[in-house]
Amino acid sequence: MEAITSPDWNIVGILGAARGAQGDAGGAIGTEHLLAGITTAKGPAREALADVGATKLVLLTVLRNRMHRDDAWTAGDDADAGVASKDVLGDDGDQHTHFTGAAARALNAAMGHAQRQDAVKFGAEHLLRGLLEEDNRAVELLGACGISPQAVRARMDGGSGSQVDALNPLLHATRDVLLGRSHYRRMSFWMRWMIRLGGVNWASMPAGWVRQESYEQARRLGHGVVGTEHVLLAIVATHEVALQYPHLSGESVPGQESQYAGGERLARLGIDYAMVHGALTTNDRVHLTADARPAEQYIDESAGPNLVGTADPGTGPLVETLLKEETRARQLIDALTTTTQSQ
Repeated sequence: MEAITSPDWNIVGILGAARGAQGDAGGAIGTEHLLAGITTAKGPAREALADVGATKLVLLTVLRNRMHRDDAWTAGDDADAGVASKDVLGDDGDQHTHFTGAAARALNAAMGHAQRQDAVKFGAEHLLRGLLEEDNRAVELLGACGISPQAVRARMDGGSGSQVDALNPLLHATRDVLLGRSHYRRMSFWMRWMIRLGGVNWASMPAGWVRQESYEQARRLGHGVVGTEHVLLAIVATHEVALQYPHLSGESVPGQESQYAGGERLARLGIDYAMVHGALTTNDRVHLTADARPAEQYIDESAGPNLVGTADPGTGPLVETLLKEETRARQLIDALTTTTQSQ
């Protein structure tokens, strides 16, 4: 196959990122790797994916979770019909890199899109459209994230922005941190370093997520001191957001079934984020007495001061710790459950 149109610099970067997305799996570059590579590029293609929830962090997390699993994919991607990149990209390719048959077709489709637009080179937008033209692993990867090809195309064609979800708008900031669209302002040096390297899937470490989210909840409310009421807000916020993104919260970690036990326990009591937020912000908000100890101590007691190199205990122990004393969180829970039961 001879290239009709040469790749632009964005494509060069995407191909490099696609090789990185393979990890140590080796073999031919597939459509799923090309899709993940697009999330590292600048421009409308990456923005379209990010707007519907397919950010770099999300796609790489799902790819990592599927790596080395025999049942990871239903789409074969025509892996047996591998094509040398030089046969696809001409002088811009090489004989050492190979694409799956589906990836080669997507690249050729991208060249066709560029040619029809009289573009001198083909870029990320052309490649994204090419990837969405058939049922391949790129489309399956999007599906694993709850995203349809139609939603991506609509966004590229100037349709409405973000993927519709069932989240309370007050939780969009928490969601954006989870998806890697924004970051927490207050983080330790090692966490900032990890995020610079490749992001952090907060959904896989609920107790660590709650620690960071507690400070954000206090800041968003304009409160200068973090109390256990903000920890309670963080527990229900992270739980509700995680439920909307099972491809992130379902990551295989020890004790996965109990990682969000604290949020699940509160949900069974009928407590949700909107209820707790309203109790802290409305005119008839609940009167709370002071915490016996700083909020950070309750988190440290249940999760440890540092989660580096240790398994995240989840939110179950934290809720248990908050209920042992007359904390502001416990006062809120008691008041809200009493109100719920009386209705």
